[in-house]
Amino acid sequence: MNLEPQRSLQTRVAGIFLFLPLLAKLRFDQIVAKAGYPGSEMVPASSSLFTLLTLKLLDKERLSHINDFNVDEALGLFAGLNILPKKSFATDYSYRTTRENQRVLLEGWVKALGAVMFPEANTFSLDFHPIPYRGDPTGLDRHYLPRRGTAGTSVQTFFALEQDSRCLCYANANLTRADQSRELMRFVEFWHTVTETDPEWLYFDSKLVDYSELSRVNQRGIHFVTIRRRGEAILRRLRKLPRSDWTGAVIDTPQRRHQQIRRG
Repeated sequence: MNLEPQRSLQTRVAGIFLFLPLLAKLRFDQIVAKAGYPGSEMVPASSSLFTLLTLKLLDKERLSHINDFNVDEALGLFAGLNILPKKSFATDYSYRTTRENQRVLLEGWVKALGAVMFPEANTFSLDFHPIPYRGDPTGLDRHYLPRRGTAGTSVQTFFALEQDSRCLCYANANLTRADQSRELMRFVEFWHTVTETDPEWLYFDSKLVDYSELSRVNQRGIHFVTIRRRGEAILRRLRKLPRSDWTGAVIDTPQRRHQQIRRG
């Protein structure tokens, strides 16, 4: 009998309790209460958030996977309950929350965590990440999916990563193609609200924002580094270069679709 999968799960279950001292130190329950998340006497808001956090810490991608742990009393203890709720509760709860809940939670969490993990944060990496969606596409846009090499119906998300600590400081999955270019400035305003200062340096791809938004960033005195857009004039010049001027390179990322590249 192969016990390795069971031991691996036991290790992960034990590992999630290592987060409890940090969560207690940062008073995560108070941060959740201030964010106004819904809750009940039987399942408080903090327990609901701990339930969803449990799945993430166990590396489970879908809310339906929670049914695999409904009788695990250790995981129930982590969430402040006797056992974890069923998938119907977890799914329903995710629809009861709003963007405002997430924003206030992020403000409180980042402010508390920053004092411990990144007290002098001033440099951030920003990027979009499309999440493929295979259900009813009504109301969703089509975005380029790097791993597929084509556009597809997806949920567009935005992330901001603190460069030194590698901590995620901001996220938003409530984006449309029409307003996604303004998300960079929303992050700047978010960070100003949390720390009362603007970020000092931003790193992002040129397609993240348009030139009008870049102008707004520049006017606020924020330094940024981006990749120059590949306009037609640049592409024509590159095509005229002889093969001897190009050097091959490999991007050592197993999940990347295009690993073999050339650079001039």
